[in-house]
Amino acid sequence: RASERLILRGRADGYDSAAGMVEEIKTCRVRPESIPESITRLHMAQARLYAAMIVAREHRDSLEVRLTWFNIDEEREVSLQQVYSREELMTFLDESLQQFSGWLDRIAGNRQARDASLAVLDFPHREFRAGQRDIAELVYKCIDQQGQLLLEAPTGIGKTAAVMFPALKALATDKHDRIAFLTAKSVGRKTAEDTLLLFADAGYRGSAISLTARDKICLSPGKACHGDDCPYARGYYDKLPAAMYAATEIPVLRREELEDLARRFEVCPYQLAVDLLPWIDVVIGDLQHMYGLTGLLASLVEIDSARWTVLLDEAHNLPSRARGMFSADLGKAELMAARTQGSKKMSTALNRINRVMLALQKEEWQENDFDSRAHIPPDILDALKRFVSDCADSQAQDAAFLHRQPGVLAFYFSVLQFLRTADMWGEDFRFELGKGKGKQSLAIKLNCIDPARLLAKKQEIIHSLTAFSATLSPSQWMHGALGMEQTAVYRRQGSPFCASQLQVSLATHIDTRYRQRQQSLGELARVIAQWLAEVPGNCIVYFPSYRYLRDCLDMMESDGPVASPGTLWVQDRQQSDLARGELLQQLGSRQNVAAFCILGGVFGEGIDLPGDLLTSVIIVGVGLPQVNRDTEQRREYFQQRYGRGFEYAYLYPGMQKVDQALGRVIRRSEDRGSALVIDSRYRSREYRQLLPAWWDYHDYDPG
Repeated sequence: RASERLILRGRADGYDSAAGMVEEIKTCRVRPESIPESITRLHMAQARLYAAMIVAREHRDSLEVRLTWFNIDEEREVSLQQVYSREELMTFLDESLQQFSGWLDRIAGNRQARDASLAVLDFPHREFRAGQRDIAELVYKCIDQQGQLLLEAPTGIGKTAAVMFPALKALATDKHDRIAFLTAKSVGRKTAEDTLLLFADAGYRGSAISLTARDKICLSPGKACHGDDCPYARGYYDKLPAAMYAATEIPVLRREELEDLARRFEVCPYQLAVDLLPWIDVVIGDLQHMYGLTGLLASLVEIDSARWTVLLDEAHNLPSRARGMFSADLGKAELMAARTQGSKKMSTALNRINRVMLALQKEEWQENDFDSRAHIPPDILDALKRFVSDCADSQAQDAAFLHRQPGVLAFYFSVLQFLRTADMWGEDFRFELGKGKGKQSLAIKLNCIDPARLLAKKQEIIHSLTAFSATLSPSQWMHGALGMEQTAVYRRQGSPFCASQLQVSLATHIDTRYRQRQQSLGELARVIAQWLAEVPGNCIVYFPSYRYLRDCLDMMESDGPVASPGTLWVQDRQQSDLARGELLQQLGSRQNVAAFCILGGVFGEGIDLPGDLLTSVIIVGVGLPQVNRDTEQRREYFQQRYGRGFEYAYLYPGMQKVDQALGRVIRRSEDRGSALVIDSRYRSREYRQLLPAWWDYHDYDPG
């Protein structure tokens, strides 16, 4: 097409101008003669494209193309060569570009249809709820001005649709090119998928894909990702074009659609998603894909010339998730396993690391067999870097070296993660040593105390960012925690609901602090039992810990059944996704279900339970994180930096959990419900002012 200009680049493995020969070299571990003819054609095609570029640039009449396979196990070379005329090479180049242009025409046609559909697309719910139009206008302006928006809006207002609609509209007006909708939990991903399907039903003709982790979407678990072992990898690139063309017919590529395509065309579903990414309008994925050290989306955005907008769902989850993504640890037990399984080649490097760790172990430790430092001992970094260097040298001589030593391989990847994390070191990190009771219990860790600096760096490459949640208060705290720019706009949207729709009772006569729990347990059990008996409908009871939940439930059951048979459901640590789904099924099919769950857990936010699915909640405590060395380090850091250590490390994160749990009840304009919030600290203005301002609060009468 006259309007398109294609730029073709490449780097040949070898080119001898005097001899008139270009060479492409491929390593292999099989007999070159046994390589399938389809793979040979693919490799030769790559070499011919290099040759075509060279004859076009240097005006040569012909060029010899040599394809060489090098067997790294046998150290044997096998070559295939052929002389091609300028005309043959240019014809091949033209045909290849014509095929690729056909794909570009397909994409261009789809985008024209997308833009035409967006020009007439109305909000799918016929009309905006109160507050949704304001949200949509803010998001559109944020995209237009390449800015950052921190948006707090009540649970149940319909934030996903309200932010997605203007982002889609902005595609058609050339305000940006691509959208990444990032979620912290699977329920958020499903909401985004359902919203896009709703838009598609309303006439939207764009494309979307939902990313699933490789291990979860793999159709050949336990098999290696190559054609000799996995049928979905065998001849992948021969089958890829047909699969990609078929994918363009599906508006929202969820896990189910990708797996169906993979089975139909016998291609790897994960790799298919990766190859489709550059051509998709909306990408739905976990936070890890954008913010992780090796995030799939981050890598694409860095090299992509497209303007990306990020819609960050339930943004309050990002700081805690980022701390984990930006931290790394190494255990002496892992080192010893590698040393036991490793060959003599690795013994020197591993022994060097072991000596450094032994020296650390002999140092004077702080209390409780734990030490924290504001610097990394240089000896440990030197030893780890030399280990990686030795591994690279061994790999160069024997490509299967690490794969034959699984213990060394596992330790190698842990060391790489450790060194990547060390490269990000700053005052917001701590080097930690932990020594347990076991013989090989020594562990070292690079602990990210505050990820704000690194989040800000990740967000520099983004065209615009909208971070939204029902719990982004206090705004100054969340603004800093998310690494937002100084110019970022904060808006707190009013509630579309009446205050009387959720009646919140504050039971401040019960002290749920850790040291008072046994003393107040009897009264807590009595109050919860009374609520469940007197307030009709389904109820979720949230506890700050599994132990506290079980102790209270045991006391309640000692006086008789907590609920009628089949209506009691209890969350535990080992529950699978299927078992968790049982609660949602019970809430949808039964009445007066009593579900005992963990505050801040999978049922504490993100789930949508309108109408009679959930009519009340009970929240025990104020949600404060556990007092441990990690939280205490954050408290000390924030105290030194902001003078608000307790608030930043404990109070604000805890009350976010409470506010999210309160938001489970009222989801639609016609919903009515109630909540019981239990803790003596709610007498204090410090805690009361952090509760959502849009509900009706009153003191609970214990009777």
